[in-house]
Amino acid sequence: MPDQDVLLSVADGVASIVLNRPARRNAITGPLVVDLISAFTSVSERDDVGAVLFHGADGAFCSGLDLKEFNADPQPPWLSTFGESNTKAHRALFDCPVPVVVALERYAINGGAAYALGGDLIVAGSNAFLQVGEVRLGMPAPNNLAWLLARHPPVVAEQLALSGRRFHGPDLHRLGVAFDVVDDEDVLTVAAALAAEVAGFPNNAARRMKAALRGLSPPSDVGSGAAWFERAADHTWTAAVPSPPGDRQG
Repeated sequence: MPDQDVLLSVADGVASIVLNRPARRNAITGPLVVDLISAFTSVSERDDVGAVLFHGADGAFCSGLDLKEFNADPQPPWLSTFGESNTKAHRALFDCPVPVVVALERYAINGGAAYALGGDLIVAGSNAFLQVGEVRLGMPAPNNLAWLLARHPPVVAEQLALSGRRFHGPDLHRLGVAFDVVDDEDVLTVAAALAAEVAGFPNNAARRMKAALRGLSPPSDVGSGAAWFERAADHTWTAAVPSPPGDRQG
């Protein structure tokens, strides 16, 4: 694949947005979130896109923050603005006017889980898992909390966020987090077919339906997508990113 952190392509009404750091298990860095802002903003400005297929390169979604990069010495120049950039990337995902189909292959961990939860329709592998595990590291999880509370009942958010456990495809489907669960080797194929199906609805129906749903929810006291993330951040403590145990990404 090209040497870019995020790949964007459009064909037959479907925009494919790919996290493209396979050597680091598609882990999140400052440049990656800046590229995500650009990708989702570009999609939002186009009228020839009816759905987004959002996935990771080489059969995995995202392993979370790349703690090797976050703890590099000297510090990377993007570190001081990462929080702001990451929030902007989530807002760009929230504001995407067309349905976003996530192909959840292998894992979506911590910061990666937040991006997976931002999808409107998640297709998960039967052995793939999503983990909102920040509580186990003593870290805040504002974007995970924002997406969970924007999309799911508090009891679902509590199960994922308070336990910090791995929830596999069948559990995600049981909780209403995943739209569909399929064999691991079929995730990307099924997700791509779903995105193509949604993009093919007549009269921009999926775009219009998403706009109508957003008009009815979230509650009026929350307002814009940006407010979800600001509200979550206001109710979350601050903590330094811990040093990685070995070469593990969180």
